[in-house]
Amino acid sequence: MERQTALAEAIDTVADKAKYDRCAKKLLSFKAIDAWILKTCVKEFSLYSVDYISEHCISGNVEISEHAVHQDELNKGQRISSDEQVTKMNSESSSINEGTVYYDVRFNAIAPENGESITLIINLEIQTDDKPGYELVTRGTYYCARMISEQHGTVFTGEHYEKIQKVYSIWICPSTPECRKNGMFRYHTIEEPVFGDAYVKKENYDLMEVVILNLGEPENEADCGILNLLNTLFSPTVLPDEKKKVLSEKYNIAMTAELESEVQRMCNLGTALENKGVDKGVDLMAKLVDMLMEANRYADVKRVAKDPEYRDKLMKEYKLVG
Repeated sequence: MERQTALAEAIDTVADKAKYDRCAKKLLSFKAIDAWILKTCVKEFSLYSVDYISEHCISGNVEISEHAVHQDELNKGQRISSDEQVTKMNSESSSINEGTVYYDVRFNAIAPENGESITLIINLEIQTDDKPGYELVTRGTYYCARMISEQHGTVFTGEHYEKIQKVYSIWICPSTPECRKNGMFRYHTIEEPVFGDAYVKKENYDLMEVVILNLGEPENEADCGILNLLNTLFSPTVLPDEKKKVLSEKYNIAMTAELESEVQRMCNLGTALENKGVDKGVDLMAKLVDMLMEANRYADVKRVAKDPEYRDKLMKEYKLVG
């Protein structure tokens, strides 16, 4: 069989990654999974059981890549009216090249609070690159701000800002460096009295939270239950039958035919991507060693085998990676 070109391999990898992303989003749309996330990541649900949350607190349809993040872009399925005039064009060229940005998964959650019910807007994002050139918390903050601003005209009108519903943007990162694995971080608004006594109720300023979950390896038990669940669910090394067993026995998640199918697909796609990543890494390492040998840099050959940071530095030096 003829070896594929780098471009052909890249095309296949991108296609597999797109399928992996779609599968990951689909898994995050199941109420059984969402209930566990809400139980741990959303403090309004901390006192309630996962079963109660799943049965009574997740309201309406779960959107999967349907709602556009940026205000000037159309949601999926939204038709362009021939009567509407063009008022302005998005000045960011990236939107032309990359297309519309959608929330991965979004839904409403109803939380019992002091005898009443409050509605929260929950956004779940799967992020395979936890350092995409900026800190994820900044993007999460932007997503929260957009989910608040778009409530005008739907959740509230005029100046009835007291009706704003709290929003959460929760980011799940399956691929993180060793130093950040199995971590959970929360970013939210607090009141800091500089002079005088506090008088504003917390619910009037505590309106957005960003939560980042850095996953680890399933064999390394984390201190947080949701991390262990997601570590198993998104692991490329845990076999499908083992995943289903863990989800069923440890987390009491019934294995419906649809959920079983998505778990199986996730395993297959994750393994394919991992294998391609390993093959590419071995190929690049071989090229780097050849180049170092030609340059008589024998000491560096030994060093790159043991020092990942130095290896990355030389990869860039020889323009093997960007």
